[in-house]
Amino acid sequence: MRANNTAAGLSTFAALTADVKLWFMQNGLQLNPDKSETLVMGTANQLRAASSLTSVKVAGVDMPLADDIKVFV
Repeated sequence: MRANNTAAGLSTFAALTADVKLWFMQNGLQLNPDKSETLVMGTANQLRAASSLTSVKVAGVDMPLADDIKVFV
């Protein structure tokens, strides 16, 4: 997203993840928000612009931001 327009970037992200959720459902899969985390990454300017964020809408669910993400393989 652009540092000068985080609202538009987040709106686009929310719409894209809603499409992903629909694809999952159409293919017998399910996103589990209880087992999901969000992390904002970007340039220094982008991160400053997003510093007031406390959550991000992912597939219709407000997900809190994490300081780091754990990946279990």
